[in-house]
Amino acid sequence: GWPWLTFIGSMRLQALALAAETNSSVDVVVIMPDKDAAQLGPRHLDLVRQYSIRIVKVPWVIPPALKWWPKGWWPGKSDGWCGPQDLIRLHVLGMTEYSAAVFYDQDIEFHGDAGAVLKCAATGRLLSASGGVGEPLNVGFFAVRPDKRLLEAAEVFADGVKFDERTGWANSGFKPAGGYFVGAECGQGYMHTLFYQKKSEKAQAALKAAGLVGESRATAK
Repeated sequence: GWPWLTFIGSMRLQALALAAETNSSVDVVVIMPDKDAAQLGPRHLDLVRQYSIRIVKVPWVIPPALKWWPKGWWPGKSDGWCGPQDLIRLHVLGMTEYSAAVFYDQDIEFHGDAGAVLKCAATGRLLSASGGVGEPLNVGFFAVRPDKRLLEAAEVFADGVKFDERTGWANSGFKPAGGYFVGAECGQGYMHTLFYQKKSEKAQAALKAAGLVGESRATAK
């Protein structure tokens, strides 16, 4: 659709400033499935060239092993569930060609220095933020030092997992929220359960299978 990447100019300026400060390369990346990349029109491609955007094509929008989705939705349906638009961003976790990566929704406009977030993430901290209507994690922003094991854990967690509005993903609950929150059935609940619900047996098993349990991997919110 159009308009697309409305605030890309401010993001490119931040990337240039951080690259100059750290004497390194900083890319602006857009992730999308092959079928969407194939539909980019002349105006999209002009924007890609103008702002030196790197397009990364990814093989899935929901983890392949995930077989739960809400009634009335099915793979390929363009509306009815925010899972695909949320869960595709899990690919950022495995982009190990970068020492740090940060995901922003495309409606984010920068008004200050965004470099500190990437510098902090490069130390190994997973950074996230809560939302404005009670959700403990807003999937519109997170920063991470990419690690293939993080992406593997997200894929392993999908195997056999289900969501329930009363008990959450894998019956892991919603704490610190008092119950269901906005996006709990989508990426916000999925990521929060996997990375922050320390008592979730399913989440801990996925992290262990990926080789992450037992490490002193710091997290911050």
